[in-house]
Order: sequence, then structure tokens, then C-alpha cells
Amino acid sequence: MKYVACLLSTALLTGCVHGDSVERLQAGMDRDQVRTLMGPPDGSAHSPGKDCAYYTVLKDFWSRTPWSMSDRYYVCFTDGRVETYGRADQPASAQMTAR
Repeated sequence: MKYVACLLSTALLTGCVHGDSVERLQAGMDRDQVRTLMGPPDGSAHSPGKDCAYYTVLKDFWSRTPWSMSDRYYVCFTDGRVETYGRADQPASAQMTAR
């Protein structure tokens, strides 16, 4: 039983990013820098001139609840550089942008 619980925990955590990585994201980073920091994305979306990658980010211990242990984040690139990033469910006014 312990083996099954351990295996399930490992499977759930695989592919997730820890919140510390999101805090180190900066506008202007290139794709390789983001991949090194965040790992491979869970998914992506493409439109002319803009690409967005999506990540599952684990909440810190104190922010977790049994029904919510992670948040969805996005990183959008224009011309291969980070233009915007933030939580996928945040309003546009709270998003981080390049200056």
C-alpha cells in the first residue's frame, strides 16, 4: 500500500513546477532560459507572432488546500522572448509585461 501511495505521489508531481521558479521569470528571457527554469510546458498555444506555454505550478505548503494544490501559469513569447507571464486565471491588469 505504501508503494502505491508513493508511486501515485510521484506521478502527480511529475511535470509540475515549484512556485520558486515562477518568481525567477523575467520579461525578455529567451525560450531556452525559460525551459531551463521551468522545464517543458504542459501545453502551448500559437498565434501569428506570439506563442504561449502553459505550466502547472505547485502552491507553497501554506497556500494548499485538499482540493487546490497547484495553479496554472502561462508564459507568452513574442519574437522568441518573454513578453507576458502570470497566473492563467488572473485578470489582464495583474499580468506581468516587459517594459
